[in-house]
Amino acid sequence: MQNAHRKAIQNNFGSLVEQTDLDVMVSALYEKGVFSEQMIEPFKDTNKDTRTRKRQLYMDIMRRGPDAFGHLLEALEENGYWNLVRDLDPASSLHLQPRNTYNNQDSKSGESNYVSIRTEKKRTKSNVEATKNEIQAASSASHKEGTDPSVEIPYFHVVKSRQFFEDNVDKDIKLYKTRGHQRGILVIFSYIQFCNDIEKYRKGVDIDCKKLKYLFDEIGFSVIAYQNLTKQETETTLKRLEEVLVGTECVFIVVSSHGYERAPRSADTDIRCSDGHLLSFLDIVERFNNANLPALRGVPKVFISQLCRGRNEEWTLVPRRRAGGAGDAAGAAADGAGGARGPHGARVESDGARWEEPLERQPDRIYSDILIAHSTVPGFVSHRDPEKGSWYIQALCEVFAARAHDCHVEKLFTLVDERMYDHFQVQTSSVEKWGFNRRLYLHPGLYED
Repeated sequence: MQNAHRKAIQNNFGSLVEQTDLDVMVSALYEKGVFSEQMIEPFKDTNKDTRTRKRQLYMDIMRRGPDAFGHLLEALEENGYWNLVRDLDPASSLHLQPRNTYNNQDSKSGESNYVSIRTEKKRTKSNVEATKNEIQAASSASHKEGTDPSVEIPYFHVVKSRQFFEDNVDKDIKLYKTRGHQRGILVIFSYIQFCNDIEKYRKGVDIDCKKLKYLFDEIGFSVIAYQNLTKQETETTLKRLEEVLVGTECVFIVVSSHGYERAPRSADTDIRCSDGHLLSFLDIVERFNNANLPALRGVPKVFISQLCRGRNEEWTLVPRRRAGGAGDAAGAAADGAGGARGPHGARVESDGARWEEPLERQPDRIYSDILIAHSTVPGFVSHRDPEKGSWYIQALCEVFAARAHDCHVEKLFTLVDERMYDHFQVQTSSVEKWGFNRRLYLHPGLYED
């Protein structure tokens, strides 16, 4: 297999494991001659959990010769995994097809040429049911197999939990329940390239996505990633997400694009979609309130905003703490309008530029169980290193990997801000809580019987 093809599989390894059906892919690859009958026997060994077998499948593909990658793309396309084909193959003809044609039906699958949320729900459920008897097998196996030299993984190690945090009857603040195999779902909306070059290409965001996929896969989440959607595609996908999210213990949604403040120091931010149209960030959050999505009431919903929220550079002059530290803004980009000079004179980039009366029950609050983490404060830019990814996501992945096993999420975001300040000095993150009144522990790699 060519190095470029192997690299493509490595970069999308988590998505392949989470979003594909094991039996479907094994059968398709067997029919195409990628594996012999003897070779597929380990993938049928039910003594191992499904995730472990899928990880082995995609590692083995990378050893199956020069034609294996092409057969993998064919198998994915034939079984409706078009988003994965696009991610794996930049030259795929699927990139040329309109991605907002939800009414166009594929003659074989009956599903949209863009994405099938219903299929994703079935796959997520089947993965969970197949791993009911495992406690730490999925994550521990992931870590062990990650040491395989053929699979490149990010540099950080995700520390696993050894015991659950317990509710204390003497404490006023209770815990969200995060003990089952449906631990959570991470949904990533990333906008990197824009129609007619209306915005600058956001180099480094692919690194953010790779790190986030790896991090949350190791924690025990299912991961669904969308890239370069139009405004219509984004709105349609948000409407259909309920089918996937109901039944999970917690939800993380990451939005990464150029962002613009709607009014001076406004709490809301306009997000640039790939077709150039703007979408309100708070409109995304509103779709998950108790009126619009009552099925997720009581389920913690964490929104992570990697967006500029204005044009201002945030820095002041203080005595230098150390010479030439990691905080120099040289080479950093900002996700927003402008592209001003940073505090050290370096060129930087920035990413910016209904309630219905309930029936047969008592009135209830519209907002609860929502936490919003912003990479910056209103009015200011959010920086991104084209080679290492955004400052905020760098810090988030490092902190969550090292401390999610012994810290609740609110503390984790506090540590993220401290880490970002320690490394870069000139960007302040912020957190909002909308009725997020319990502690959320992610318990990486730990599952209840």
